[in-house]
Amino acid sequence: MSTEIRSHQDESVSHRLPRTAVPKRYQIHLAPEIEKGLFSGNVDIAVAISTETDEILLNAVELIIESAQAVDINGRVHKASFSLDADNERVMLKFGKHLPPGDWKVQIDFRGTLNDKLHGFYRSAYKDDNGKEHVLAVTQCEPTDARRIFPCFDEPDFKAVFHTSVLVDKAAVALSNSPVESEKPDEDKSKKLVVFKDTMTMSTYLFALVVGDLEATESVDADGTPIRVWTPLGKLRLAAFSEQIAREALSFFNRYYGISYPGEKLDLVAVPDFMFGAMENLGCVIFRENALLVDQKSASQQELERIADIVAHELAHMWFGDLATMRWWNGLWLNEAFATFMNMLAINEMRPEWKRWDTFGVSRGQAFATDGLLSTRPIEFNVRKPEDAEGMFDVLTYEKGGSVLRMLEQYLGAEHFRLGIAHYLNSHQYGNTETTDLWDAIEEKSDQPVRQMMDSWIFQGGYPVVHASREESGKSWLITQHRFFYLPEEKRSHIRQDSVSHYHVPIMYKALVRGKIVEGRVLLQGNSTEIELEHPADW
Repeated sequence: MSTEIRSHQDESVSHRLPRTAVPKRYQIHLAPEIEKGLFSGNVDIAVAISTETDEILLNAVELIIESAQAVDINGRVHKASFSLDADNERVMLKFGKHLPPGDWKVQIDFRGTLNDKLHGFYRSAYKDDNGKEHVLAVTQCEPTDARRIFPCFDEPDFKAVFHTSVLVDKAAVALSNSPVESEKPDEDKSKKLVVFKDTMTMSTYLFALVVGDLEATESVDADGTPIRVWTPLGKLRLAAFSEQIAREALSFFNRYYGISYPGEKLDLVAVPDFMFGAMENLGCVIFRENALLVDQKSASQQELERIADIVAHELAHMWFGDLATMRWWNGLWLNEAFATFMNMLAINEMRPEWKRWDTFGVSRGQAFATDGLLSTRPIEFNVRKPEDAEGMFDVLTYEKGGSVLRMLEQYLGAEHFRLGIAHYLNSHQYGNTETTDLWDAIEEKSDQPVRQMMDSWIFQGGYPVVHASREESGKSWLITQHRFFYLPEEKRSHIRQDSVSHYHVPIMYKALVRGKIVEGRVLLQGNSTEIELEHPADW
């Protein structure tokens, strides 16, 4: 995600690319010149053209396009003219004749700048223990910055396979989403060509590349997956804790989801400068240094919990987000809320003495503070422009979103919920989904009205105050709800009463009746409902 102030975009332009050409495989070559702050490259995109066309529209920004062409299945080359639309971050390729439907390759040569803005392809620097400076080239693509690295179809539902190669200094480390396929010296012997294996089908925002002076822990195994932690030189001693958490968390998620980790290897990479705490690039998770590295002997409990949470959060995404991906950016909340819920679930299982659900109950108070305001927003809202999704990186997505998922899991029962998640992932692996696909999968496994219930929490802001009052007989209890506002009623009289939200509130109760514990659950859907007991409750 970028915090750059962007130029005004044309509101009449659709921010979705046409589906005339759909990518199937990217072959990307990059040559960063880190000291000069530049890079060059080329991309060969295998596309399927569905309708005869004389133009192909892709995303590109802050790149200089040097040449473009399309090649048909017989090897015939069709040169393209090209024009960049900087405001809308696109490049239009125009051909002298119509390209018929079928399989094509789009080939583009380009160059760009290694920026200092922490997005796209950027430079990050550190000094070692001897005071020597080392400069890294690092990528950050979410939500829409892969287009700053190479021309591409930069929307989450344009999934494709990625085959990456990079020309780097012979002493440099190069890391990407997949393992190294080959490594050989370049002609002048000062550089080497590193070629990576094909990735699984994935979205452009998960593309990762890190180049520079780094060192790694010895590989550890988690259910057959090799895991390494990469650090700046001299900091390996700070990697043991996160490596241990990663190994335990990966094994936990393998069991919980019922699907093996979808990558071939897992690198956790610490860099000095990073926009977020971390980013869930498949197989190559990049972290801000202080979100991955820690001295266990001197760290506080809070520091250890934070790093464990971040590592588990990113690994939860390997399935929920990377394997099954939102169709468009309105679904970003679910990626992040679900990973928040899952990192709590995993850490609570791995470190029960930490009582993470108790401390989560404290942290979600931040969301209550925001959600009681008139200016709050629904958890999910319509995203027209990709940068609108940046508004979802807040406490309502992470804390409230995680809370409503925990509420659903507790109401349905942990196993029904888990079976629904596994069903969702199995049904949509390597594909794209809407939020409602998850609710439908859980509903199918739990036989509960999950979609209706969750829509009431996801598509409207705020939260209810729930009140329980005992009827005179003691055998029934009246449960009521009304939306909470910080602002007194007289100061919000302009709000129409019929627009005030009601929620489908799952209620679980326990009572002592004639010496026996009675438990049950009801779903409060309107203003009120009643709990009926056979006999008056002692409590």
